[in-house]
Amino acid sequence: MKFCPKCGKKKKDGAKFCSNCGYSFTQSTNTTKPTNSAKSTNPRNQQAVLINSKKNTYKLAWLIGLTSLVVVVCIIGGTWLFFGHKDPVATNSSTAVAQSTNTNTQSNNTTVQNSTGSTDTTTNNSVKLSSDIGPRETAAAIAYYADQTGLDGWDGYLADNNGITVILNSNDTLTNLVAEKGQGMVYGILNEHHDYTGVTKNVYTIDEDNTVNIYHLSSDDSRDSPAVPLKSVSKDEIIEYINDHGFAPDVKKLGSKVTLDQE
Repeated sequence: MKFCPKCGKKKKDGAKFCSNCGYSFTQSTNTTKPTNSAKSTNPRNQQAVLINSKKNTYKLAWLIGLTSLVVVVCIIGGTWLFFGHKDPVATNSSTAVAQSTNTNTQSNNTTVQNSTGSTDTTTNNSVKLSSDIGPRETAAAIAYYADQTGLDGWDGYLADNNGITVILNSNDTLTNLVAEKGQGMVYGILNEHHDYTGVTKNVYTIDEDNTVNIYHLSSDDSRDSPAVPLKSVSKDEIIEYINDHGFAPDVKKLGSKVTLDQE
């Protein structure tokens, strides 16, 4: 040291104190410590710094990898929850709508198929006779009932008809041939396809309480031995039978071709 580190005065050779400020050159020499540069140039220190740097790098890489894994798991889980677990109510509703659509389509197809057939059960069941039907439909209903229930002389009587003629007869000559005269009027059913001579033996009378007495006359019937009804049945029971068996459309069709003829 050639100069005093405190006041800067030139140091004399071999001097232990500064002649200007009294600074101890010996103290300065003893307290001098290695600088950081000396530490940094130590091989062991350099190796320790390198090892710590590598450890920090490994920790950072591991942390980044773990974070990436968590993000990927969250994305996959969210996607699965969104697309894999839809609202069951909405799903069931969609299924119900689809089933309902299929059912309606099948029902419509069935309706179309039935409408092209000769015996449409749906149509037959929807068409009904009322209790206050007119005289033409009443005659058609009674004749159809007697035919379908197989009463003697009536079974198959209406086959191949182009309509029927109802002959209203209050003549004593005819009314005396039946036991139950009703209200004094005998109604004869004439299917000209069978009765070419215009003579009918299939007749009926109607009582005041709407009881229908159905007959098939024979040559043995007379004033002294009048014909007894093959069947006495109420008008409402006949209409109920026609409706229950789906015959109403046929009866209405027949009633539209009834001709009333009074003698």
